[in-house]
Amino acid sequence: PPEVDLSPDIKDWTKHQVREWALKLKGVDDSVAELLFEQDINGPSLLLLNANDLKTMDVTLGPAKLIIHARDEVGKLKAEEPKSSSNKPGGPCKPYPFCRYHDTYRYMESSILDITESGASNLIEPCHEYKAFINTTDETKMTKFTSEVVRFAAACMNSRTNGTIHFGIGDKPQFVHGEVLGVVVKDKEAYANELKSAIDGYFEYKFKHTAQSCIRPPRFV
Repeated sequence: PPEVDLSPDIKDWTKHQVREWALKLKGVDDSVAELLFEQDINGPSLLLLNANDLKTMDVTLGPAKLIIHARDEVGKLKAEEPKSSSNKPGGPCKPYPFCRYHDTYRYMESSILDITESGASNLIEPCHEYKAFINTTDETKMTKFTSEVVRFAAACMNSRTNGTIHFGIGDKPQFVHGEVLGVVVKDKEAYANELKSAIDGYFEYKFKHTAQSCIRPPRFV
């Protein structure tokens, strides 16, 4: 389904947005998201929920704890927003928080990502790779994108480590290491669909499910 943009402030969420947020929570069954929707849980009421409230809605303790924790994490991001919004062109900026779909953090052109490209050094620190993604045409851009993602993801899985490949980020010698260049994207959903198709095409049948689970859809920052 298409990605739903959420306000960083929970109190602005509708019950539809709460459902979309809950559907993305790892470890929380889709039926729980539907239950929140049926109970008319919107942003303001989500802020008031506690584990006991969820228990009365027949949500088991495990998912209830995950929902409360995830909600509190959104609140922390809101509190940190002034700091993240201070990024200026040419200045350092933090990478987009991994798996935080509700974050409104955005890169600014010419800013510098303050994280170094790295290979797999251990099983804890994630890998990062930069791709300027500038020497491509409209005809070759999608193929370049999918092949680079699959190559990088396969290397990460073989090394049993996490990683992020960043497109539209420059590197030496042509650019400053980590310089935000940006990429013009006309159809975000097309990239997600093409990546899914590429995974089906590149991986053997017995590895497809694992690859689909490990390789996340593209994030547009």
